[in-house]
Parts: sequence; structure tokens; C-alpha cells
Amino acid sequence: MKKLLFSFIALFAGIAAAFADGAPEIYFEQITHDFGTFPEENGKVSCTFEFKNVGTSDLVLQSVKASCGCTTPDWTKEPVKPGETGVVKATYNATGRPGSFTKTITVKSNAGEKRLTIKGEVIPKAQKVEDKYPFEVNGLRLMKKNCYFNTIYFAEESNAKKNANAKPQSKTEVIEVINNGKEDIKVSFESEAPKLASAKMTPEVLKAGERGSIEVTVAPKESGVWGTFKKTLKIKANGKPADFDITLYGNVAEDFSSMTPEEKADAPVLTVGNTISLEPIEAGKTKTFKFKVQNTGKNPLIIRSYHCDANGFSIKAPSKPIKTGKEGEIYVTVNTANSKVGKYTQRLTLVTNDPNRSTFVINLIGEVK
Repeated sequence: MKKLLFSFIALFAGIAAAFADGAPEIYFEQITHDFGTFPEENGKVSCTFEFKNVGTSDLVLQSVKASCGCTTPDWTKEPVKPGETGVVKATYNATGRPGSFTKTITVKSNAGEKRLTIKGEVIPKAQKVEDKYPFEVNGLRLMKKNCYFNTIYFAEESNAKKNANAKPQSKTEVIEVINNGKEDIKVSFESEAPKLASAKMTPEVLKAGERGSIEVTVAPKESGVWGTFKKTLKIKANGKPADFDITLYGNVAEDFSSMTPEEKADAPVLTVGNTISLEPIEAGKTKTFKFKVQNTGKNPLIIRSYHCDANGFSIKAPSKPIKTGKEGEIYVTVNTANSKVGKYTQRLTLVTNDPNRSTFVINLIGEVK
């Protein structure tokens, strides 16, 4: 019996020893690399982490992943025998990434998981004038050519004055500029919508090497512009026009914040469906459809603006106020000369003086056969 017991003990000890002797083990002498401070112009920088298999069976790296796309890892792909070494190489791309950084590389193998770290600080490269001010006209360089105003509100002057919380009736965006030429520069502008947008150069005359600014102001009062807009400013430097426009994007909305509950109860009400179905139309043909909108409120309804951005669609809406209880007709002309055969859905946007539906979108659905 004792002999049998010793035999089992010996057998299990042998199996345990076999498992113990057959395990790989990965060892990195260094798990962090500091690149220190280096210029952005260096571009890609690399370091190598060496590891050793201190186990007793082959070590296999199954995956090596960096914490972001700016770091590219490479590693020993073949099995590493006991006592031998392999490498994990990390390459960091500093181009366009000034400032300090810390990135990790996760190494997964049949010996478990290890995490490596790289860090450093990138000194930003000195910007050229052309980089900071990419748009040029006759020696004058601009930092940008697009101005985004988001929503600008409009209220009748009497309402704006009586409302202490009236929303801004105008907005200004600033474009930084520099005279990169050898002569003084005087700048002039021509607005596509002069009642909506204006521009001012400061200083009026920009000396060689001097920096200045263009203040672009949008004020919808008396402009007749409602809803979303895209307008342009043409710019000249010493009389020479630029080969680009300054483009202005924004939205003009009515400010109803000064209305009392009684005024809102007496306001106009736009009544129309969210979807209008248009009859099918043959490809290559032009057809005009009409549908009605109703004013179910207590004051005249004004359709301030309307637009449909789809190619081949033109809209005509009532130019006069729609009296209470009355209807107005909206005409939709569809030219299918360049349209594909099939069903379509297009958006028609109405801007009105209905405080609850000041901007209302109607889906126009139909089919080109």
C-alpha cells in the first residue's frame, strides 16, 4: 500500500514538474522610454524594447497594440526560444503633434500581458507666414476666408428696446491678416448683400510687415434676409481682386422673446402638413404643383422666406400677408431634365412670423418616371 501511495505521489510530482518546466516567461529590462525633448521637424522617432524569454518553453507574441494611431509598433514575429531575446519597436509620429505625449503599447503573449510606455515632448516647428495665413491677395495674407455666425436674431426696434433680454441683433467675426509685401496696402470690400453684411479693415492702411484685422459684421435689420444664408464678400488689396471670396454662413431668426402671453395667443398660426405628396412626373419634363397653407391664428401670417436647395426645384409663395382664417397657395415647379428615375423626398423650408413655427420644414415627396 505504501509503495502504491509513493508511486502516485511520484507520478503527480512528475506531471507538475513537467508543467512547471514547460512555461514561457517574458522579461523586459526596460518598460518605459523617454524620448526627451525634440523638434517636430524630426518627424518619426523610434525606440526598441528588448525582451528575453526566461521561461522553459517557446515564447510567442500574439499581438502588440498601441494606444493610438500616432504610434506604430513592430515586433519579433517568430517564436523566441528559452534564453533567447526578441524586440518590440515603437515608432511615434510627431508631425502635427506638438506638446508633451505619453503613449502605451500593450504586448500580449502566451506568457501573459505586459504594458510598455513611451513619452516625450515635441517642440512645435516655427510656422511660416504662409502656413498661418494661407490665403493671399496682392501681398495681403488672411488667416481664414470663411466666417460662421450661427444664429443672429432680428426684432422690430420697438420690441428690442422694450425687452431688456433681447437677443443680439448683430454679430461680428474677426479675420486676422498680415501685409507680407513690401508696400503699404489699402483694402476694400464689395458685399453680395450690403444691407446684411459689411466689413472694416483695421488699420485702414496696413504697412509692410504689419498685422491687422478684418471685422465682418452681419446685421439683418432691413436686409430682407431670413433663415439660413450663404453670402460672399469680395476683397481687393490696392485695387487688385482676390481669386477667392470671403464666405459668410449663418441663420437669421425672429426674436419673439419680448412677446407677452397675450400677444402670443393673438399671433398668427401656420397650418400645413409636414408632408406634401406631389403627382408623378415624367423624366425630362417640367411640371408645376400647388398646395395650400392656412392661417388659423388671430393676426396676419407673413411668409418671410422660403427655400428648397434641391436641383430642379423652384418655389413661389405668397408675398402678401395671409389674413386670419384665409389660405395662401405655394407653387412648386419641378424640372426633371437632370433627375434620376425613382422616388424622391426634398425639403422645403418656410420662415414665418408664427412664434411657434417660425422655421417649418415640409417634406415634398414624389416620383420621376
